[in-house]
Amino acid sequence: MKLLSTLFLIILNISLITPTSLFATTATPSATITPNMADQVKALVKDNLATTEARLKEKVDLQSLVGFVGTISTISSQNLTIESRNNLMQVSTTTKTAFLKDSSPIKISSLAIGDKVIVIGTSAKEGIVQAKRLTVIKDEPILVTTTVAVSKIVSIDLKKKTITLSINGSDKSLTLSKKSTVNLEELKPEQTILGIVKEYNGALSLSRAKTL
Repeated sequence: MKLLSTLFLIILNISLITPTSLFATTATPSATITPNMADQVKALVKDNLATTEARLKEKVDLQSLVGFVGTISTISSQNLTIESRNNLMQVSTTTKTAFLKDSSPIKISSLAIGDKVIVIGTSAKEGIVQAKRLTVIKDEPILVTTTVAVSKIVSIDLKKKTITLSINGSDKSLTLSKKSTVNLEELKPEQTILGIVKEYNGALSLSRAKTL
């Protein structure tokens, strides 16, 4: 009888224990985004978009990059007219346009009619170029012609100091001109370059080059 009373008390105590006391857990606070955090996220997204747009614009600019050699015919404010291969090109400049002579910066006011120049920039429309760089060069004998070419490197021969470029759909072998600043060891096949090409008696030489 005493044993039954003891068992009854044990069962009674167990029944008084609530389920919540057996299985109660501590709730994990959920993460909340404060207004300050939301502003930071928006700022990061905006910065990433701006960076992406800038890179895309730079890529488009490189794809539309043009260059030519000619003689200044007229100078008017920030605009120039340049005669190149019997064609007149309208060249516009901005505050970001670089003007060079003998590898030194100059001002647009230092230019003169008759100066021979190399113009590199982007084509706005046919016959109109927005100049990124304008370099005054020394006039050369008429036997030497100078052109600007955007070309892909086909091959390089370090022993012969020659470079083969794809120009106007055909492969051309070029030597380095006497005053060339090109280092062939820094170039690789398949790279695209913007090069200053000189032609004398049918022979081509590379004077300057910049990888794009």
